[in-house]
Amino acid sequence: MFMPVIEDFNVSSKTRYVLWEITENYETLFSGIELDLNSKQLFSQKKSETHRNQFLAVRYLLKYLSIDLNNLNYDSSGKPFFENNYKISVSHSGVYVAVIISDTAVGIDIETINDRILKIKSKYLDTELNYPMELNTETSLVYWNIKESVFKAMEKPGIDFKKNILVLPLDIKKNMLKSWYIDDDKIYSFDTRFKISKKYTLAFVIKN
Repeated sequence: MFMPVIEDFNVSSKTRYVLWEITENYETLFSGIELDLNSKQLFSQKKSETHRNQFLAVRYLLKYLSIDLNNLNYDSSGKPFFENNYKISVSHSGVYVAVIISDTAVGIDIETINDRILKIKSKYLDTELNYPMELNTETSLVYWNIKESVFKAMEKPGIDFKKNILVLPLDIKKNMLKSWYIDDDKIYSFDTRFKISKKYTLAFVIKN
């Protein structure tokens, strides 16, 4: 199987993360994989070639991870989930596709580098704005990656990124930290990892 996998490692005995950069064209991707009826219906809703390539790339990664696609379904918002107790989170941006699987709640998010994030950082950051650290494009994107990942892991509607999700200051050397989901009743903590590349930022969280 082709696929330039950039990263593939076991975070723990039950959690595995894979990142792929799509270098193949649409024809090559489409000719190399079979879609079941449900997948064909979802695929037909993808209007751009980029979105179609991302959809096919996810299928390749699932095959690469030896995941039985018969156990995979999608909810009304398009979020994937397993019929069994295993957890999965998927993210894609441009030519990058990331997947994390685990026996506990996980979330992952990847974003290609863009300066637009600087214009909206006050909409999703609160306490984080007071940290003694420059919020440039990359660090602002990482905070977004982390909060989006927590949102995915919680599987709960109505989450306010500013009010409900708190992230510790980024440790650029370690690329590891803690983040929390907080509401009126409960607090959940997450082991959090992130990566800053020349072309993208990425983070994933694992619920404690």
